[in-house]
Amino acid sequence: MAEGTKARAFISTTTVKVDAKGRLSVPAPLRNQLVAMGGEEELVAYPNFKLPCIECCHRDRLDQMCEATDELDVFSEQVDDIQGLIFGLSQALSWDTTGRITLPELFIGHARITTSAVITGMGRTFRIWNPEEYHADLAARMQRAKAEGLSLVLSRSRGEK
Repeated sequence: MAEGTKARAFISTTTVKVDAKGRLSVPAPLRNQLVAMGGEEELVAYPNFKLPCIECCHRDRLDQMCEATDELDVFSEQVDDIQGLIFGLSQALSWDTTGRITLPELFIGHARITTSAVITGMGRTFRIWNPEEYHADLAARMQRAKAEGLSLVLSRSRGEK
């Protein structure tokens, strides 16, 4: 991402078809966001180790995570886990001429993706899900948000009152 450029959030949710070769079309707004962050060729993905989905981000985000591990004990199990589960399993995904990416078999198996997938914006990342898993996760998140009174405090910009 260009120096001084603020990353915009990946937003929205859509369902796409997945063909027998594991190819799916990433919606144009997400591709355009990657270009604004520094180029489509910078798409990196890895299996989310907490949820049955695929985490996708710009290469710069992965580099930020790598830098964050520098603040941890280099020989700890936590760092080994992060390095193995995120960096070890990450793959740069390429686009074909129609805006499709091909998901590796490992990713397809992890997320249990078959003939369709849900792509959902998560701010600095976006996720690719099996539709049934996505809807179950969304329902659980909604229930948790209601039960816990989820809120978000926004920081003020300069000059804002």
